[in-house]
Amino acid sequence: MSKISAQLSLLCLFIVAVNPVPAYASLTLATWNMEWLSDKGDMIQSKRDADDYLMMQTISSVIDADLIAFQEVDGPEPLAKVVDPLQYDFYFSDRSLRYKKSRGSHQFTGWAVKKGINVIDHKDYQPLGLPTFLSGGDLRYGTYIEVLRENQPSLHLLSIHLKSGCFNTPVRRNNSCKKLRRQIEALAVWINTRTKLGQEFVIAGDFNHYMNNPYEWAWQTLLEETSTSPLVKLTANTPAKCKARKFNYRTKRWEHVVYNKLIDHIIASPGAIDINSPVEAKQYQYSYHAVSTYRLSDHCPVIVEL
Repeated sequence: MSKISAQLSLLCLFIVAVNPVPAYASLTLATWNMEWLSDKGDMIQSKRDADDYLMMQTISSVIDADLIAFQEVDGPEPLAKVVDPLQYDFYFSDRSLRYKKSRGSHQFTGWAVKKGINVIDHKDYQPLGLPTFLSGGDLRYGTYIEVLRENQPSLHLLSIHLKSGCFNTPVRRNNSCKKLRRQIEALAVWINTRTKLGQEFVIAGDFNHYMNNPYEWAWQTLLEETSTSPLVKLTANTPAKCKARKFNYRTKRWEHVVYNKLIDHIIASPGAIDINSPVEAKQYQYSYHAVSTYRLSDHCPVIVEL
């Protein structure tokens, strides 16, 4: 290397050292329920080998999202087999600290954020767990982070996983639906608080409800409870055709299924997106070969460009 080349190399290193990584002008956001992503082996759905993890890692690389809202992940170790820890920082729900030494698998929410993006890790939004006077609640909390952006308002992000068992049933007929309604009301409080503070937000995750169905009640309730807080459902027109394998506990066998209705959604405040260009979320759909060959998830990732 010549003397001039060496000097230029040193100059480049100096420039990199004194200039922080710039904030992303636009961000790609994904939500992905990874279905019992755990290496403890206590759940039939969590039993994955190296090839299964490698295939999920390949899907993660293809998606290449800046922000990944994840659900049903037991901890950093299994997540690192799917999302590259050299490229992403992990932010887990505070609930994971409570069960850190647990021998059994747990379902935690969280965020994987590409390195170089500035993040404030806020406390979980615990009301989604439906706390009582005697406990902090048994349901999953919302993992709450804030992404700082240059020359743009910061984004307040919530990764959620709401109560299962109420995909389309009226509230009065089902105890799970009653719990889901309380979670929707708690979600509305969080949204209204962000609006009052003038903060832009995105909520992503597993709502466990067919919110795109005509006359469904969960989305309508959320709109009613946040009437002064305009909401944009970025998944309103997202086609769903998620091929997956589901374990049938009755027959003790895996079954191939296709989910044609969306329960993973992304909603946002109008200021969180570019209103001058259409923003539409897309579902990443596994191939039949991948589903037949590998133990993936019963949810397909949903991605949107903010």
